[in-house]
Amino acid sequence: MTDARARAKALSRIAAVQAQKRRLEEWKLADFHRRARAVAEAEAQTLAAMGEGSALHGLFVAQAAKRLDSLGRQRRSLEGAIERQGEAVRAEARREKAAEALLADAARRAEEERRRRADLEILEAMLARDAAEPGPL
Repeated sequence: MTDARARAKALSRIAAVQAQKRRLEEWKLADFHRRARAVAEAEAQTLAAMGEGSALHGLFVAQAAKRLDSLGRQRRSLEGAIERQGEAVRAEARREKAAEALLADAARRAEEERRRRADLEILEAMLARDAAEPGPL
């Protein structure tokens, strides 16, 4: 295997790994979004429960307020995590794009090398044929 083909093959594996890493970061981001939606739903349910007027409503107001405070902290934490994870996804996408560019360049060089070798083989075959045939002098 030629150097250019070996480099293209290695870069192909690197590009595949980079794509897998980007997908992993995207999955993490989707999980953070899912968790943020769950917290938002819990906040809405707690607020709805606080708005219901029942005879025992006053007994649970302090507990509901604590729950809302806890959910608010979770939501803010998840918002920060979503921002950081979004940057991680963008960074992996940049790395993947760079690996793909290197792969395209290596593939182009391997193809050029293959064509050059094929041309040399044709030229050598022609020279061998001319050397084997005695020409008019």
